[in-house]
Amino acid sequence: MKFTVTLFWFGLCFWTAALCAQSTVNHTVQRKETPFGIAKKYGVDLNRLFELNRWAESGIRKGDVLVLPAPVPEAGKTGLPEPALQPHERALDDTEAGGQGVDPEDHILQDGLPEVKGIPQVRPVPPTWPSDTLCVAVLLPFSAGEDSLDRQTLRLRDIALDCAAGVRLALDSGRWLGGNLNVRFLDTGRDTSGVLKCSPADVLFGERPADIVVGPLRRPVFKEVRTWPGVQGAVHLLLTDLGSPMVRNAPGGLSPFTSPQDRMAGLAEHVVSLHPGERVMMLATGDIRNLEAEDGFREGWRRANGDSVASLVEVEVSARGLGALRDSLSDVRRNILVSPGGKASRSLAGVLQTEIQLGDTMDFVLYADGSWRDFDFLDPALCERVQLTVVDGGGARPDSLAGAYTSDSVYHDLARRMALMRGGAVGKYAWLSHDLLREALGWTSGYGRNWPRRLADQEPLIRPYGIGEGLLYSFLWQSPFGHGSGLVNGQVRLLRQHDFQWVQLDAQGSPLLKVGGQGDSLLPRSE
Repeated sequence: MKFTVTLFWFGLCFWTAALCAQSTVNHTVQRKETPFGIAKKYGVDLNRLFELNRWAESGIRKGDVLVLPAPVPEAGKTGLPEPALQPHERALDDTEAGGQGVDPEDHILQDGLPEVKGIPQVRPVPPTWPSDTLCVAVLLPFSAGEDSLDRQTLRLRDIALDCAAGVRLALDSGRWLGGNLNVRFLDTGRDTSGVLKCSPADVLFGERPADIVVGPLRRPVFKEVRTWPGVQGAVHLLLTDLGSPMVRNAPGGLSPFTSPQDRMAGLAEHVVSLHPGERVMMLATGDIRNLEAEDGFREGWRRANGDSVASLVEVEVSARGLGALRDSLSDVRRNILVSPGGKASRSLAGVLQTEIQLGDTMDFVLYADGSWRDFDFLDPALCERVQLTVVDGGGARPDSLAGAYTSDSVYHDLARRMALMRGGAVGKYAWLSHDLLREALGWTSGYGRNWPRRLADQEPLIRPYGIGEGLLYSFLWQSPFGHGSGLVNGQVRLLRQHDFQWVQLDAQGSPLLKVGGQGDSLLPRSE
């Protein structure tokens, strides 16, 4: 009996192996071959290739052996109809992504893949890559400040080197795209005659224009290169905090920074929801560098206040002394202070901290711009006592999410690799460049180079991968200027000092925690 059972299982395994051998073939990777090209050669879906060869998503090399579905006779030659694909087997193409009946509110994310109306969709297959290659031009002022002692020019060159390191890391970690990348690093520094060291011909890859352009950093150079034939029509990444107005007439432009008006409008809605019926004091400095933020808070307050009886009192203050504020403070009720902030916030923060310390018997609640997180002179214990809450535009991760979207070991490994590429410590522009280019590569590989225009035209495109979180930055693309303009980052987050750490808040003001190690499973913390 034992021999019979053994023989049965041996025969079953042999039959299964023979069946698999008939339904699959092996392909040895040759020089310059890519997963996309191989899948196209065998007439199979790129996602099916990765399902059979999970390891290939991180890149393939010459000599690797891929398992592929065996070719089947064409329907016309056999007389048999082609089998209909099930919904879960179909790739999301441009037409479906354009949303014939797809509501952006209907999609959720599960295991990193989009789901529409209950039907899981695999990631889009590159639809528009000529010759299976994506062309990337990086325009940065590498030679800026070489012959100058001007601090601003030298700082510009340091930023350029940081950005270059971030770009290299994004290209190196983006090999899962399944296509070739043709990359050029071009110098936007000027020679002694004031002419750029790169030319319009450098951005043309043969007869092809660039698909993605990174940089430049300065506004005059940006306006100049926008007229080049190789740049027009490309996905253009603006690595400057002045990018929001610069995308107004720049289709394809992407500004990774959230405007001060949007950040402050979100903060105003948060303050109104938490303090109904109370008096809120907005500290208006009158500094020209803060005007946009202050106007944004006023507009957000006007929209959010509605039927609430909360009152907004504006107090004119000076960064050199807060005598006017001292007369407005109360020791019998809670003092709710809002500093809309801007580039003139640092000195104001120092004086305000002194004022709060002198009034240690008073009850304070303080709201400010996200730049306050970088003020190392602020006392953490004082920040926690006044429940300091800041609003940022999707910048550096809060402490509570340090391992939500990538483990600390992965982050530190990438940070080490980026430092090696930079030749030293890197700044925030390195991580911004990395996250932004990785975001652009994902969208462009999924929908082609015209995806920013489609989003600007209100097409409900589904994010090709993940939830839009980079290692340090998150992106939510919006079109404030409508058709014919570019996109800006609309991501707004509220962070509060809690247990001497910065934690992210939900819409109701509750801290968020990662649950079960899943980056997209964030729930309010029970306190």
